[in-house]
Formats: sequence, structure tokens, C-alpha cells
Amino acid sequence: MLTSMCGYTIMKSSISMKSLMMFLLACTVALPSYARPHRPGQIPNGTLNSCSNCHINPGGGGPRNAFGQLVEREFLSGNDVVWNPRLAALDADGDGVTNGQELQDRFGQWTIGQPAPGNASLVSRPGSFDENNFRTLTVSFSGMNPHIGQLLGLRVIDKATNMEVGRQTVQSISSSFDVSLPVILDGGSYDVLFYADLNGNGGYDDPPADHSWTLDADNVSGNTTLNFSHNTNFTPIDWTYAVTMNFNGMTPHLNQLLEIRIVDSVTEIEIGRKRVEIVPGANFTAVIPGLTRNGSYRADFYADLNGNGRYNNTPTDHAWSMDFTNPDGNVTLDFTHNTNFTNIDWEYLFRLNMLGMNPHLGQLLEMRLVDNSDIEIGRTKFVELAVANSALSIPGIMQTADYHADFYADLNGSGSYNPPPADHAWRQEFTSDGDVVMNFTHNTNFLDIEWPTLAAGDPVPFELLPTSFSLFQNYPNPFNPSTSISFNLPQAGFVRLEVFNSLGQSIATLIDGNLAAGLYNREFTGADLSSGVYFYQLRAGEQVLTRRMMLLK
Repeated sequence: MLTSMCGYTIMKSSISMKSLMMFLLACTVALPSYARPHRPGQIPNGTLNSCSNCHINPGGGGPRNAFGQLVEREFLSGNDVVWNPRLAALDADGDGVTNGQELQDRFGQWTIGQPAPGNASLVSRPGSFDENNFRTLTVSFSGMNPHIGQLLGLRVIDKATNMEVGRQTVQSISSSFDVSLPVILDGGSYDVLFYADLNGNGGYDDPPADHSWTLDADNVSGNTTLNFSHNTNFTPIDWTYAVTMNFNGMTPHLNQLLEIRIVDSVTEIEIGRKRVEIVPGANFTAVIPGLTRNGSYRADFYADLNGNGRYNNTPTDHAWSMDFTNPDGNVTLDFTHNTNFTNIDWEYLFRLNMLGMNPHLGQLLEMRLVDNSDIEIGRTKFVELAVANSALSIPGIMQTADYHADFYADLNGSGSYNPPPADHAWRQEFTSDGDVVMNFTHNTNFLDIEWPTLAAGDPVPFELLPTSFSLFQNYPNPFNPSTSISFNLPQAGFVRLEVFNSLGQSIATLIDGNLAAGLYNREFTGADLSSGVYFYQLRAGEQVLTRRMMLLK
């Protein structure tokens, strides 16, 4: 009798039961594996965790975890994983650590065939939420008697990205106390900014109204403690407030992508965004820093209903918008899922990873993003580049459009752009397809990027208008007897630029009147002043910025 097994035709009378069992076992082993064992070798350190990088089942197959769902949605080419800077920059499981950081390749540099990067003992699964990735940063305060009973605010900033990684508030300061946050990673470098609310208004004001300081936590290893003893070496800090969004009833969008962006509703400038790769449950919370007091804002957000990893107008995706103000400080918004969908003007994010920038540590580094019509989309900078491998981001790109990013390092220390070789400058060109993440490695192929420069006091042409309200560090600093003060004004309005001594007494008013939007520069001369610390303050409407400068004779 003939029968068919595993694609073969055999005669029962010609095979023993033992041989038949061995034949069936061989056929079973030959069956295809749904775990696709080749895929772990297509991500850095992939074989260390093997199939459990992408699957809930450690042996592979079956449901995918958050990282596996992200890869399947956006990062497969045929059956192969496309490991790249963008996949490395995303945080699939929402634990605050990017896929690249968990796999020890933060900037997505690894390629198939290279040795596993980083430290194997620090590798974790990118698809499984793990709070143990973090080390604890503790600031131990002492001698805080001048501020007993006052509020203290503290922020921790990643020096590689200028992004906040954590914050904490102490409602009533005591003489000695500790603040601990589990927010740092081995090998990272951080700025710690904090203030005591001396004037008691519940928020931050630049010295001397409040007292503020900064500490450095560089190249940390393990849990780290910084000791701070009260002193009068006050430093103005970049303090912003946060919006906490509480989402409720999001069951229709479980396991979908959800993105949020917070926009200044007056200037239409984005101040922050959050990407939740996999909606974790019906109720969850997202925190986005960047608010200033007395601001008016809009939260635009969408759930990626069709699963293409991009925003599409409703009803393809579900989108909402919420308006809110910030009269006092931090803001909490409650949102319950509803079907009052609205189309939103979603903009995508450009990020440039700058690698091997050791020759420019401590220097000013600026970047601007320009479209193919030479219209500036936005700009950002490191006032002082702190780490050799860093990243800058600018929102505002549209899908399937051409752009170039111009950036330079202020090699000669003039405080502004000079064509190479005085400064070192480069250009990166790209076509967008949603969010874009690119790697740039330092080289000597310099290019004159013709960075827009202006005469002192001249406003910026419309197409080059600044996108943020900024007060820059004076140059030179220290100075004797003159220095230059520059600032960005994103919209027209009444402006006052004033200089104070260390006692808070006004000694000079450089601007007091209406200005058009633009980039401005004013000269300050201290020929009749004594050596010491001075403050310069910029007011525009309800916004106030202050910086410190030093006169040395």
C-alpha cells in the first residue's frame, strides 16, 4: 500500500515501525521554524538574548514583544531586520532607554558581521520593560539653612542630547537632605540643574530673585552621589515646566503607536514631543517638559490606527487636539478616549547624531535645518559641546520632502560662524520619510555653509526668522571693557534688555521698546564699572531670560 508522508511516497510493507518513527522525527526536524533564527544576528548583541529580543517566548515564535512589533511594523526588508540609527533611537518598550542603549549601540552604528558592541554585561532586552536599566543619581545637600521651608526644583539633562531625563520637587527644604532619581545610565554624562524658590512664588526666577546652581555628573558608573554645600555662586539655569497627560479608556488603541507634540499656540513653535511605541494599557501617563509660565499651548496627538508608523488624517488614524495655558508652572491634562477626531498638522522630527567630535569639545556648535526652497525650518545648538558623541534634533519636516542640515563648530571661539578653516562646517542632505535619524562622523571635508549673519541691530528676514525665544551667552566673557549680547525674538513685541549688578540694581538699559521678530545684537560697555559679576536680563511680554557675565580689568 502506498501512503504519503512529509512530501514523500512510501510503501508501508517496506518499512519497519522503528524506521518509520525515525523517518517521522527527521521530517519534524526539517519543518520550517517560525522563530527565524537568523534574525538575532541582524541586531547588535542579538545572539546574547537570541529570539527573546523580539518574542515573548524566549525560544521564539508566537507573540512578539514591543521591540518585535516595532521591527515588524517599520524595520523589515523582506524577512531581514534593518538595524539603523532610527531604530536605535526609538524606545520600543517605553522604559526610558532607547533600543540602541539597551543593545549597547546607542547611535545605530553596528553592521552585520561586526563584533558585538559595548559591554555585554549591560545588554538588556529592548522589547521588555525593565526599570533596572537605570542607575540612581543622588544629590546630597548640606548647609541649606538660608532656604529652610522653601521649595526646591531639580532637573537632570543628558549632555549628549540636551534632553531632560528626570526631575523632582522638594516642597520644603531642610538644612540637609538627599534627592535621588533612578534616571542615569552607565557611561552617560549629565547636567544637574536646581534652584531654591527664594521669592516664594512657586516657580523659578533667575538670580537674584531665586538662587540656582548647576552640577556635572560625567561618565557615570553605577549609582552616583554628588555632594552640594550651599554657596553664593549662583548660575541662571534653563528651567522649564512639564505637562503630564493622563490618558484614560484607550482600549481601542492597545498595542498601537501614539505620538504627542506640544506646540506654543501663539508662535506655533514646537516645545516638546513624546512617542509611545506601544500603547501599554487602557490608562497610562506621558510627561513632556518644555513649558514656560504664562504660556498658551496646544497638545496635538494621534493613535496610529492603520499601523503604518506615520500620521494619516482621520478616519485612517484617530487624532485629537487640546488647548491649555500654563499660568503657574507644571500642568496636568486628563484625556478620555472619544470619537471627536480632528485632523492635526503633524510635523516630523530630524535628528543628527554627531560622532567623534572630540576636536570640538567645549566649543559652540550650531545646526540649522533648511528645505529645498532655502526656507529655514528651525535651528538649535550646544552652547558648549560636552561629549564627543552627541545628537541634535529639530522638528518641522514634512513627509517626502528634500532638506539639508547645515552645522558648524566654532573653532576660533568668536561666538558666531566664520567660513572654514576658521570654523569647521558641514552639510547633510536628505529626503524625509517620516522621522529622520542620520549619523555623521567627524571629518575634514569642510564646506562654507554661508550661515546667515546680520549687522548689529538688524532684524532677520522673514525666511530666516528664529523659532525660539533665546538669550545667548555674551561674547567675549569675561570681558574688558565691552561685550556683545545677542538674542532671538520669534515674534514682534515690546522688549526690554537690561543689565544688573550682583545686588540686583539696574545699571544699564540697552533696549526698551517694540521690535520686529528677528535676531538682535547689542554692545555693552563697562568702562566705568569695577570688576565683578553682572547679570543681563531680557523681557518680552511675560517671558524673562537672564544670564551672567564677568568683567575683569
